[in-house]
This record gives sequence, C-alpha cells and structure tokens, in this order.
Amino acid sequence: MVWIHGGSVEDSSFMVGDLEPFAGRIRALCPDTRGHGLSSKFERVEDYGYAAKAEDVLLWLDALGVQRAVWGGASMGGALSLWAAIHAPARVRAVISISGPPYEPAAEDKAWWRAHRPLVEAGRVAEYFDANVRLRMGEAALARFKARPERYAETIERLRGHSTASLLALLDETYGRREWLADCARIRCPVLVLAGSEDHFPTVAMSERVAATITGARLRVIAGGGHFPNRTHRAEVQATIAAFLDGIGV
Repeated sequence: MVWIHGGSVEDSSFMVGDLEPFAGRIRALCPDTRGHGLSSKFERVEDYGYAAKAEDVLLWLDALGVQRAVWGGASMGGALSLWAAIHAPARVRAVISISGPPYEPAAEDKAWWRAHRPLVEAGRVAEYFDANVRLRMGEAALARFKARPERYAETIERLRGHSTASLLALLDETYGRREWLADCARIRCPVLVLAGSEDHFPTVAMSERVAATITGARLRVIAGGGHFPNRTHRAEVQATIAAFLDGIGV
C-alpha cells in the first residue's frame, strides 16, 4: 500500500500514523515525493508535475519489486494516486483519495499564494509554513504542532533544505495546476473518496463530482473534518479504510 503525503510543506512523516492499525495486513510504503522531505529538489516548475512525481514512485516500486499496489494519501497524495490510476492502471489495484483534488486551485488560494510568495522569496520559511498550516488546518492545528518543538524544528529544517528557487518552483507548480477531473472517468479500479465536510478545497460538492466521474467509486464525508480528516478524525477515517480494504479483499 503506497501512502502519499500532501504537497507543499509536507513529507512522508505526516502520514505514518494513518496506517498503524493495518500493520498486520499490508506492507506500508510511504515515499517522500520529489521536492519533499529527503527526496531530490529541482528548480524548474515543470519538474514538479504529477507526471514526474508518478514516474518517480513507479520506478521506486520497480526497485522494490512491487508490481501492483493500493495507492492512496491525502491532498496532493490522494490526487497523485488518482493520476497513477489513470496513467498506469496496471500498477494500481485500488485508490484511497483523501481530499485529493483533480482541480485547478481555487481563486482565493491563488490569491493567498501571491500574497505569501514574498515570504519564500525572502527566505522566511518558518513564517510561510505557519501561514500554510493556518490555511489548511487552522490556528489550533498550528498550536498543536508547535507544542511539539522538536517535530516542528525538524519540519522547518527540511524545508530549509530547498534553495529559494526550488521551493518557489514547487509552490508555483502547486498553485498553477489545471483541472483534470474528466480524465478520472478512465479509472477502472476500486476507488474510495474521503472528504471533510468543512474543507474549502476540495469542497464536498467537488468530491461528489470526483466520485460520480469514476465508475463504482465510493464517497464518505467525514462530518466536521477539514482538509486532513485523516488527522483530526483519524479513528473514523481508519475504520472507513478498513471497511474498504475488506471489500476489495485485502
């Protein structure tokens, strides 16, 4: 089971806890996609697209001897899993997409990036990270993160592993994507779409459209959940994943 983190400021360390209850039934693989965590950094926007990230993961799976896997994750990781099911269907047994948007970023998110891009240009990485967490998860989530100073410091240090150019390229790609919802109609494997009822991007309506576009896809809305319900409502999300895995014979 390939379990992929969100984009921008995240890495695989954010995802490990999601799969702990399944240790006896799956082999959990949590990659850092390019530009994230300990993986290689690039300085061109075109080097951070979904096609490049998916190719990396597929080559990594080749090296591990894994021909076919359940793919999933949150935010960018959920969307990347859908992308893989479209473009490498023989390698994807099923998809679990949590808040994974095959959409162009919302206008307000693009405006937010324009307003905060100068922080990255000036090397004020910690301030940018704080603002990003506030946007995606709220002030309370940031406070919980900062209450773990070693974890917080480790995350900021990893972001500082970027050059200014590579971090700008990564974020410019994030906020410059185009919609590819229609391509999801090509997916033929089992798909579970999970959405937080309070998420502003993708909204529940957007997630409903994703599920409606994919033949046989299942949708579960987590009441009270935001963009990462796998963290705020972890037990409920894990129970939903368990039922899905049961249903596909894992």
